[in-house]
Amino acid sequence: MSLRGKAAYTPARLPILRWLTASGADVPPHISYLLLSEIFASQNAVLMAVLNGLLINSVAQYLAGGFIFLAFIVTDIGLAIIRVWVVRKGAAASKAGKPTPTDLYLITAICWCALQGGIVFTAIYTGKLVLEVLGTCTAMGLIGPICARNYPAPRYAMLLVCLCDFPFVAGALLIGNRWMLVVLLETPLLILGCISVIRRLHAMAVALLEAEYASQQLAERDPLTGLFNRARLVDVLHNLKAAGTRFVLFYLDLDGFKKVNDTLGHPGGDALLREVAARLQTTIRDSDTLARLGGDEFVIVSPNLGQVESAALASSIIQRISDQEYAVGSESLARIGVSVGYACWPEDGPTLELLQNHADLALYEAKNAGKGVHRRFVAPADADCEADLPWRDEERRGAP
Repeated sequence: MSLRGKAAYTPARLPILRWLTASGADVPPHISYLLLSEIFASQNAVLMAVLNGLLINSVAQYLAGGFIFLAFIVTDIGLAIIRVWVVRKGAAASKAGKPTPTDLYLITAICWCALQGGIVFTAIYTGKLVLEVLGTCTAMGLIGPICARNYPAPRYAMLLVCLCDFPFVAGALLIGNRWMLVVLLETPLLILGCISVIRRLHAMAVALLEAEYASQQLAERDPLTGLFNRARLVDVLHNLKAAGTRFVLFYLDLDGFKKVNDTLGHPGGDALLREVAARLQTTIRDSDTLARLGGDEFVIVSPNLGQVESAALASSIIQRISDQEYAVGSESLARIGVSVGYACWPEDGPTLELLQNHADLALYEAKNAGKGVHRRFVAPADADCEADLPWRDEERRGAP
């Protein structure tokens, strides 16, 4: 179970299904969200399950005859087709970041377990020894995998267990064999055992995910501000480049931070950096990525942002950082500014290393221009790409 690359599935919409799949009030929401994906079976698991159903139904049809087992076969195949379609659609939707058919998957899984319970009951109720054995093996054989797969949602898992086990118990009691009354004594022990196993697996999964989440936060986040760090920023840039997504890379450097840090000390400087991070987060879009490189340097990555929008965002950042004083102590107020330099991929640098260098050069130009301004990287006049970028003439004429 890994956080990185983990498929994301939409929580159920129906209140009863949302309640059934809830991980518990003591489980953090982000962990509950990750656990949900573990409930979804693979396509192969569904196919193996239908093959098992076809086996017992075929034997039952041969030994007992009648219409009921043929109906079970047709229903099992039809339900399997729907479940495979739902599983495939869910996997595709999760990869694309779209809503997944979670409700439909849960309902079809519940129907399948109820169907298996009906098959087991009918097989045992025939009174034929072979079918009694097959029905018992099927009921017991289903319970283990159900617990092993659905432990992230204990209530849902126990519902599936009961749908498979209770029809078996009813069939065993109705065939008239007094020795089958032992099943009544075994059933509570089985249920309690399943609850114990599911709870233990659930607790282990939650602990593992929480530990991995904490470790990932340390590896990807700046401990002072909670923003992404340099390592995670590199991942974001590589992913955007690999996807062929145009993006703008903004480099930010605070103006006047050193004076505040020297005057108020590191605690005051740290408080100021946290406040700056909070203001930046309210300025950028949800699709943007904000990171801190260290010191008073920040980076913003904005995908699918045009030239006009890039300049507008840079102006908004400068205004947001400098428009109000910062409370960095019980009685201390500070005012700072920010300079912004930015470059666009792919036109301002075919490689990420070159793009970062160009964004840094643009920041240097902004600092030299008097600080509190923004500059986009402008290639030398003899660069081959200059002719392809006519709007740069306008930028050079004036715009900060």
